[in-house]
Amino acid sequence: MYLIVNCTSCGKLLIANSINKTKACPHCGFKIKLFGTKIIARTESSYHAVELIQKLKEAKKGKNGNPVFKTFKR
Repeated sequence: MYLIVNCTSCGKLLIANSINKTKACPHCGFKIKLFGTKIIARTESSYHAVELIQKLKEAKKGKNGNPVFKTFKR
């Protein structure tokens, strides 16, 4: 089974195999402990996991196709 999780360091989406205990983020290199990490989705195939990540990224985009950024209060 494949898991889709957010990196706890950089926040990017990644795919992890549920057999493993840890996963190194391909974006920042941070080693994520999968036990206790919030799981966004689960799927049986890696192909479907890639499709889910693409859909999640599309959902984060704004109406004009540009990414939506969070605003923080000062």
